[in-house]
Amino acid sequence: MRINTFIDLVKNRDRTLLKILRHLKIAEKDGRIFLTVPDPDKREYVENLIRLKLGDSLAGEVVVVSEEKNRETSPDLHTGLSRRFTFDNFIVGEGNRLAYEVAVAVSENPGSTYNPFFLYGRVGIGKTHLLQAIGNRCLDKGLKVAYRSAPEFSEEVVRYIKEGRISEFRNMYREVDVLLIDDVQFLSGKERTQMELFNLFNHLYMKDSQIVLASDRHPRELKDISDRLISRFEGGVVVEITLDEMTKIEIVRKKLQELKLTVQENIVRLIMESTGPSVREIEGAIKTLKLGGSGALKPKRGRTDLDTVQETVATYFGISREEILGNSRSGRVARARRFAMYLCRKVTGASLIEIARSFGRKDHTTVIHSIRKVEEERRKDRKTDYILSFLERQLRERI
Repeated sequence: MRINTFIDLVKNRDRTLLKILRHLKIAEKDGRIFLTVPDPDKREYVENLIRLKLGDSLAGEVVVVSEEKNRETSPDLHTGLSRRFTFDNFIVGEGNRLAYEVAVAVSENPGSTYNPFFLYGRVGIGKTHLLQAIGNRCLDKGLKVAYRSAPEFSEEVVRYIKEGRISEFRNMYREVDVLLIDDVQFLSGKERTQMELFNLFNHLYMKDSQIVLASDRHPRELKDISDRLISRFEGGVVVEITLDEMTKIEIVRKKLQELKLTVQENIVRLIMESTGPSVREIEGAIKTLKLGGSGALKPKRGRTDLDTVQETVATYFGISREEILGNSRSGRVARARRFAMYLCRKVTGASLIEIARSFGRKDHTTVIHSIRKVEEERRKDRKTDYILSFLERQLRERI
């Protein structure tokens, strides 16, 4: 078999295999194709993939060999990935199931199933875990992966510019098969970084490389980020991730087991009462528990952050919180309700579903409509912008 024939065959059969071939040495000898895998651990995977995609008869004409490589200079050191984040140790529940399923689908068929994939949700509920799990699974397939937080990516851009090596930076990132950018909200105001990401995004997208992004808010809510970049973020699939009560309980139990602590229902309940919807907060509470015992944990008391927003807005408009939570359609109450929903999202970062439930609504479509209406009013009316800025400052001091 000739090399060109082999490559054309792979092009017609499987994109993932084609991406892997880009990083392998290919040679032809005595009518057979020889593929050199840089990492011995990937040899069996590549052999099985070729057999699966090309069939046993054609696979018999392809020989996969490996070359030993010093682990200290392995490309794995530059991926930015942590091997402890996998799909196997991610706890799936009602609030994160869709995000999990999309992430798995992306890892199984990178560059073609959902591209780009934009994941958003409040801090500490699993976004980074899913990004890294995607990266690790793609890395195991022999693909070239780069995971960076937005601040890390920006620092790299600045460093390469200062050193006069920006072309080297661009060439390095254009070779990746999977680009994972976390904390996208921190790109705000960084115009040069946004420009580099925009150009890189277009290049990777055109060559079917997978792009995955994560943020604490929906792309439309990102501030000081160019419209053309936001349009790219929204060009694939956008999924919100939340942490529901039952999933949180399962996470508490698992984290207790990981730290070799007895899983007792009174301890689980105490941790649930002393933490918010954040896996990081749960981990911190359990570590505190291990060091100082149950007495070191203090249950959260009083109003929730969403209650505080609702009461603050109600007071400003001279109405009761019950009116905001009710179904009155009077202009004053309806406007106050929209403002409250908008500020719940803006200040607390709560999910649309959480906000809807706090207002006694069955689904979150009303919340979405209210937020969009307030955003439009704020852009057009200076007085509305002033009121919202005033309320936001008050709330940030209280929450």
